Amino acid sequence: MLIKTDDITSLILAGGKSTRMGGIDKGLIEINGELIIKNLSMLASKYSHSVFINANRNIDKYKRLGFSVIEDSLKNFQGPLSGIYSGLCQMKTKYLLTLPCDGPLICDEYFDRMLRNCGSNINCAFSNSRLQPVYALIHKSCKTNLEKFLNDGERKIDKWYTQENFQIIDFSDLPEMFININNEEELLKYKNRILEKIKHDK
Repeated sequence: MLIKTDDITSLILAGGKSTRMGGIDKGLIEINGELIIKNLSMLASKYSHSVFINANRNIDKYKRLGFSVIEDSLKNFQGPLSGIYSGLCQMKTKYLLTLPCDGPLICDEYFDRMLRNCGSNINCAFSNSRLQPVYALIHKSCKTNLEKFLNDGERKIDKWYTQENFQIIDFSDLPEMFININNEEELLKYKNRILEKIKHDK
């Protein structure tokens, strides 16, 4: 059974340093005037009560663009778990669904498959022979354990999932969905594919 829209908060993770992108905020990357994150937000809004951007830079710019922003409660760029924890603290729904700002090829199937499999407190996507840990569905009850994990100095997202007895959601049949853009070369390589998808989703 598909989890109800009213029970889902989507969080687009854009809180990193973007080191491999030369420090450019990946959440604000445009292609031919099209913001990748805007398309992701539009898609997530179809399945969510609320959509937030997890960002630690350019906060005012995100807000001017119309996004609701959640900053990390832990300072100094502590990694995706910090963003996830901040989302769990601020959401008003039962579940937090996460996706990264640099994964432009996510489609409806991601949401449909993740939200139909809720037999565990954490669902994590699996594709390309490995976990895709920033693509996850997390129940609000995990907040306390995650807070303790972070307070113990831990930051490895896979380790926390294992500790929480997560469930794998298999996307091995859709490997291209999890292509991410880490640098200018990859942005150029997938530019046309991204633009085609944005046009299709509108």
